[in-house]
Amino acid sequence: MAYFGTIIAVLSTVPFLTFFILFWVFRKWTGQASRSTKRAADYSTVLFLFADIALLDYIFDIVPFGETLLAYIIFFAIVLTIQWRREEEIIIIRAVRFVWRLSFVMLSVAYLLLVPVAILMNL
Repeated sequence: MAYFGTIIAVLSTVPFLTFFILFWVFRKWTGQASRSTKRAADYSTVLFLFADIALLDYIFDIVPFGETLLAYIIFFAIVLTIQWRREEEIIIIRAVRFVWRLSFVMLSVAYLLLVPVAILMNL
């Protein structure tokens, strides 16, 4: 059981590794690169979220759980408003998927920016 915990800790500490492992597994399973990329991004977003929050806690000594939840709610409301303005019908699952995948991109960029800062602080 200790090995399982260690594996989870490593994969959540290095979310890009998890993304590529998930991509590879889904690619073998589905045979489609674009579908595999989307699924790997969907599943690894949670790990990027926790990794970024942990890095913010390490660097700035803040834990922005509430702010993160508020940001998700605001982005979701913006996407729903845009859908409402452009289309007659609001499709909630499309808005959730868009916000989730946009957060993957933003969290990946934040991770790439925060890791060097954390490394420089540790030197």
